[in-house]
Amino acid sequence: MAACIAVAVLVVICACLLLQGEAAAGGGKTSLPGGGPGGPGTPQSTATPVPGPETRTVPAPAGAVTARAPTLAPTPTQRPVAFTLDAGAPVSCGLTCRETTATITNTGDETAHSVCVVIELFNDANERIPINSGPSVERCIGDMAGGSSRTETVQVNADCGFLATRCVGHTLVLKTRVTSLEKTVQFPDTFISV
Repeated sequence: MAACIAVAVLVVICACLLLQGEAAAGGGKTSLPGGGPGGPGTPQSTATPVPGPETRTVPAPAGAVTARAPTLAPTPTQRPVAFTLDAGAPVSCGLTCRETTATITNTGDETAHSVCVVIELFNDANERIPINSGPSVERCIGDMAGGSSRTETVQVNADCGFLATRCVGHTLVLKTRVTSLEKTVQFPDTFISV
């Protein structure tokens, strides 16, 4: 309510200043032949229309102090670290060997630190299958600036046990995740029939 009253007072003050400015410039009310709306000899305004308040500059009275509102520039928002993974279809390089080329992208604006790609392999009986002589393959690629990509070729050799019984006849599930100091992302599983 107080804000509405303050705005109304401001509008009245601006109108008074405008009228004073027009009177000083010779504007205001004069009597013209033909007169105004009341007939001959009635005063009629000779002031020219004034553009809207957004284009008119009203001079400040002598001795007045004018203030300018600061212009605030929008602050750009930084997107946090986020990853996408674009992996090609696995290509057979042997009975229990698959190779693929994958591109990892940091889609954020910030740098991702200590980025590693971790690949694990399980069969459809949920048994962990060792790959490349370890429980998983971990390929660390270091820091990735925001918006940058890295393409790697990865070869996975599964240790399927004696006569490959833990792999042959099973569907293998390849689990991939990307880790960094800022974020870990688990990607959808890839299924491989052997």
